Amino acid sequence: MTLDEKLKARAQREGSPVPGGFDERMDALLHDLPEQVTPIKKRRAPRTAVCIGIAAALVVGAAAAAPTVLEMARNAIGYFAQNSGSEYAEYQGKYEKYNAAVGMSDTNGDQTLTIDNIAVDDSYMLVFYTLKSKTPIELVGTDEDPQSWRANWTAPTFFAEVNGKQLDTTGAIENEATMPDEYTLTGVRRIVLKEALPDQFDLLLYDGGSSDINDANFQFAMSVDKSAVAVETLTVEPKQDFTVDFSTEFDGQTYHLHYEPRIERVSISPFGSTITLSEQAEDPMTNFVLRDDKGNYLPVISNGSVGGGIGRATNSFEFLGANLDTQSVTLIPCIVPYRSHEVKGALDSLPLTDSSAGGYTLESLDIDEHRAVATFSFHGPITKSNAQLSLLLADGTTLDRLTDCFIDYTYDRENGLCITTIEYPDATPEQIAQITGVSFWQPDDDLTLLEDQAVTIDLQ
Repeated sequence: MTLDEKLKARAQREGSPVPGGFDERMDALLHDLPEQVTPIKKRRAPRTAVCIGIAAALVVGAAAAAPTVLEMARNAIGYFAQNSGSEYAEYQGKYEKYNAAVGMSDTNGDQTLTIDNIAVDDSYMLVFYTLKSKTPIELVGTDEDPQSWRANWTAPTFFAEVNGKQLDTTGAIENEATMPDEYTLTGVRRIVLKEALPDQFDLLLYDGGSSDINDANFQFAMSVDKSAVAVETLTVEPKQDFTVDFSTEFDGQTYHLHYEPRIERVSISPFGSTITLSEQAEDPMTNFVLRDDKGNYLPVISNGSVGGGIGRATNSFEFLGANLDTQSVTLIPCIVPYRSHEVKGALDSLPLTDSSAGGYTLESLDIDEHRAVATFSFHGPITKSNAQLSLLLADGTTLDRLTDCFIDYTYDRENGLCITTIEYPDATPEQIAQITGVSFWQPDDDLTLLEDQAVTIDLQ
């Protein structure tokens, strides 16, 4: 057993429990993932999406027409009217300021996929779409799964070519979707950009379950002009190599670890902030924290990572708390303990935290008849962005002992917060009335920052 395997095994024994039924749902999803896509396991189940299965013959349709030039300008995005509770609703103004109304459709069998809007900056490309079917859309998952999760899992998985070159879309699949009716699915695919795109470029979007264009069921060719976004973007590409060396003890054994990553780029732009690392390694370095020039730690959202085979593995990580005034970002490698402890309190004891140097504070909690929404802030250095939550009954047991509970994580990027939602669709009013407290898992204080191996990236 490798060190990483031992750490993960201990993590399973010592807190941070996985929600009931998670492994079974994950195994089912991974079984159906396309072979040429590198899947990433994530705590947040809805984001590990699978592609929609469409067996009809390829119909090119819109892709055969001459490319349409799309300029990022102010346009309304109808998706938010269909999904007012979207994770990205807080960014609606920015997306509508820098997006193109597309309106291109392609038909495959009894289904028609329409690209409604595309928004692009230096960090992300967002594809807003509507899928319509002449027959009810068959959803991935079972009736026991939340409808919102099933819509996300069923949503199209877009791949892309930019100026004829395959765009690297490996890593976590960030899909969000909703169903106005059983014949319609509307959603957004958020694609992190691991490399700089020119201000003007030709874009080919396609969906079909594989990055191979020959498998495409839908295709859309267009030209994009994103030059208008440049005035609100701060991006550097240092291409800076560095090394990380340390020894750590685990279960009585000493392990020496060595990494040789490269900082490819750091981007602070309207749609989010990202840092992109590459490394020639099967298991690239992913354990680090970020700190700005004012000494503030910048929480890194856990979006998963991919390993390298023959070539370099490239991974982008989203982080919170930076803006156009940020002078520099320092990457600090760290030794992660993979241990946590439980923080408990009564419902009226918020805000709730403890004396940990780095962790979460439960700022607010709203409980209604079908779900509970918790807002967490971050403090100090932290390597996990998903704040896990449990609802406690008077006798100290958790609500999921009485009824099925489903946990999900979203982020308030404007304010640097984690939003943890627990859904319990079958809970009775009597069961809800028994909730008297709350608990969450706080990282232990034995996170070791390797300050002597930190790297500072100047942004200005």
